[in-house]
Amino acid sequence: MEQNAIGRDAILICIGNEYREDDGLGLYIGRHAKIRCLPNLRIIENSGDGMAMVDAWKDGRTVIVVDAVHSGRPPGTLFYFDLLENRIPSDVFTVSTHNIGIFECVALSKKLGLLPEKLIFYGIEVADSGYGRHLSPLVKGAADSLVEKIAVCLV
Repeated sequence: MEQNAIGRDAILICIGNEYREDDGLGLYIGRHAKIRCLPNLRIIENSGDGMAMVDAWKDGRTVIVVDAVHSGRPPGTLFYFDLLENRIPSDVFTVSTHNIGIFECVALSKKLGLLPEKLIFYGIEVADSGYGRHLSPLVKGAADSLVEKIAVCLV
């Protein structure tokens, strides 16, 4: 089956910490069987290192970044942003565990000419980021829905 322009040579950057409950949702998505079997998809796990993110997407044509969001919205809320067209509103990341955030990564990549052709961000509002290795039910449901959405757009 021929892939569309989004699916060819795509990179999925999955941000998270598998030991902090819902903060591990990016890793959960990247490790999902429906994602791992997609052809021509490179999956990169990232603990929140901004410079590693810039390095990962610099050679990408289509890049999708998945991360937990702490904005105060209801748990399980799905966020979508085309990072080349729109800046993520500042109230989406009211709390961040990353040393260099996505805002800064995009700005730095732009200045250095390292942006991919397409850069998409998907986030899910967390319910619990305490210590543990399981996603809360609302976040797991949203993550499973996002897996389906990503799989469809990359096929």
